[in-house]
Amino acid sequence: MVMNVFFFSDETMHKLYVDNGKYDFIQQIPQIIYSIIVSRLFEIFICYLSLTDKPIYQIKYLMLHNLQAKMRFIFRCINIKFIIFFTFTFVFILFYWYIVAAFCSVYKNTQIAFIKDWIFSFLLDMLIPFVLYLIPASLRICAIRSRNCKGSVYIYKLSNIIPIF
Repeated sequence: MVMNVFFFSDETMHKLYVDNGKYDFIQQIPQIIYSIIVSRLFEIFICYLSLTDKPIYQIKYLMLHNLQAKMRFIFRCINIKFIIFFTFTFVFILFYWYIVAAFCSVYKNTQIAFIKDWIFSFLLDMLIPFVLYLIPASLRICAIRSRNCKGSVYIYKLSNIIPIF
């Protein structure tokens, strides 16, 4: 919702005023796409702070070799990441709540258009992962079905590269 607020410009509000409050989906598409892109960038940062699978694998390896000092260092790094993660998310949730509340209270006549933008952004944002993971899955199926073909190895490697996020 906050990214939609940030990309809700004066031009958009003026267009709503000129059109007597009629919602023009075609005009809103760039705003919706921009808000999704910025949201995805924030998601990458949040995932970096919250995901700890690689350090856990390192700790498992270090437990087998009894390297306690390195394990303590990795635990400290995980703790620092979690503290930064929870602080960052708490501050940003408060900030986001304030921005959305202020926008909706100041621009009462644009709330319907704002909610429609948010719904379309949310739905599109929920559909993107299906598309992103459907492509590599279908490439893997093609590579497995055509094992005898020389290009199947490259198709399989391409399917490993595509799901970056």
